[in-house]
Amino acid sequence: MAPPPLATVAILSIGQMGVGVARLLLAHGFSVITNVSDRSPATQERADAASIERVSSDLELVSRADYILSIVPPKDAMQTAKRVLDALDSDSNARAGKQHPLYYLELNAVSPETAKAIGALFENDQQTLRFLDGGIIGGPPTQTPGGKDWKRPGIPLSGPHPLQDSPLQGQRLADVLNTQHLDSKIGTASGLKCTFAALFKGFTALALQSFTTAESLGVLPQLQGYIAQYNPSIKDRVEKSIVGCPPKAYRWVEEMNQIGQCFEAEGGWPESANVFRNVANVYEQLALAVERKGGHEEMGHLSGALSALSESLKSSHEES
Repeated sequence: MAPPPLATVAILSIGQMGVGVARLLLAHGFSVITNVSDRSPATQERADAASIERVSSDLELVSRADYILSIVPPKDAMQTAKRVLDALDSDSNARAGKQHPLYYLELNAVSPETAKAIGALFENDQQTLRFLDGGIIGGPPTQTPGGKDWKRPGIPLSGPHPLQDSPLQGQRLADVLNTQHLDSKIGTASGLKCTFAALFKGFTALALQSFTTAESLGVLPQLQGYIAQYNPSIKDRVEKSIVGCPPKAYRWVEEMNQIGQCFEAEGGWPESANVFRNVANVYEQLALAVERKGGHEEMGHLSGALSALSESLKSSHEES
């Protein structure tokens, strides 16, 4: 007979990363729940396909969960936290029977300033709530060939209540999620995520501009040739980054704004940080190209991605 679940982890929401994390947790004995009652049939089917238990309301979710992982687009991070708090406030007996606090892990790509603002919402009831600032660095968890192990992203965390100190299998959950507790301050972990994402997503934005401009000039093959000759180590990375980002572009718009906010407030770059607000415009244009194509399926290869983006840029220019 299978052993009982270790703890119940609620995941909001069920995108590619959320599903990957859910599968990782389920494979290690945790119970995973979500509330997608107001989401599309496709999202509900995604949850079912991953064996995630669907609950009917946020009140049921907060009543049953031992941990909540917020994994949503950056623009939805604040509203998701308020949604959880509203559910708790709706019934004073929501946590009746629970002998330990509810841990809320803010794992979205937001600035330290935004993380602190979200954390402040949880300060009124620290007896029943624990807030952790965090971020996810790397792709969704996936099983290695043979299914014996998992390739996992890194999850830095910070705040006054380390996950591993939680009384309900906190250390095991921290280990399974591949977390690293940085310090006791809210904002440290989200800042680390910002500095990491700036390098790789900023690079991709430059690649998008460079490659579409080269294509417009009719010299894309020559550009690729020179890259292969003088910097062969980045050729595949450049091309994979361009092909891989269209389905994520809509989420990256606000993430770039959050990075700019981080660099301005924490790094002391008030004017120079504006570069990431311009990078946000690159991803906004890419998201528009995906919308105009009716999805990203035609952009699953280099020529398709560049062609769609170039067409969208031309249309936007004509409209203006």
